Amino acid sequence: MRNEICTDCSYKTAAQQYHAGRSQQITHQTPPDGHFVIELNPEIEKAVNSAIKLCERGKTDAAWAQVSRLLQDHSENHMVCYAMGMLHALKGEHKDAIKWFDKAVLIYPYFVEAHFNKAVVCQKQFKIAEAVYAYRKVVEFGDPSDVPARRARSFLDDMAVAIRKNEGIDLERYLEAESIFNHSFTLMEQGDWSGALISFRASAAKHDRNAPIHGNLGLCLAALGRKAQSLAELDRALEIDPQYEPAITNRVFIERMKEGIPLNVAGFKHIEFGKTRFLDSIK
Repeated sequence: MRNEICTDCSYKTAAQQYHAGRSQQITHQTPPDGHFVIELNPEIEKAVNSAIKLCERGKTDAAWAQVSRLLQDHSENHMVCYAMGMLHALKGEHKDAIKWFDKAVLIYPYFVEAHFNKAVVCQKQFKIAEAVYAYRKVVEFGDPSDVPARRARSFLDDMAVAIRKNEGIDLERYLEAESIFNHSFTLMEQGDWSGALISFRASAAKHDRNAPIHGNLGLCLAALGRKAQSLAELDRALEIDPQYEPAITNRVFIERMKEGIPLNVAGFKHIEFGKTRFLDSIK
């Protein structure tokens, strides 16, 4: 419970926000009934901050031991989950870091620091959509005058401008195309070439000026034995980005295939090369 004696407590504002907006969907990770319960323990918070500082000073073994002990008795504490995320992030273990930050905000949806650090890690991983969604949570829940909210807003503004300038579409359309692309990529990795082809085409309908989409369309078509169409898609990828290395490399091999005979493209390059250069350009 929160009242007037909680003025200086960092959780009061978040609690007020929760009650004011409980009729709305706060986050896709919020429990189904819209409620959450968090443990407020100053000693745990102090121990977490101490462990993170140890790690930042290079004393990683001591930091891991401290957080691991906390985790044994407080596995559902948002601060402990956040600490695990930070330790993984500081070690460059981005996938594990994201997992722990996700758990922290599942427990405490208004946890601005966890949303922010997840966004930073996603940005390093070139996960544009996930970074955007996490930064939007920082803007939504954070104090507009605080550094995290200001940095999040700056990133989102820069992203919108850069996408409009470089891609010719707005941010929302870009994110829609990205979501379809990721689904298509999964289908391709599973060997569902026909399904991936249909899905990549849906992504291209949202965002045609994307070299990885056309490069992967070329691979799908080659895997289905459609050489001419495959080469046309690779040419489109190179028209968009003449330096798109996967299309350059893959085209050499696809030129040698015979029309109508499926090509084994399991070892071919189908990476999201363009994303790396795009995110580097807005840092």
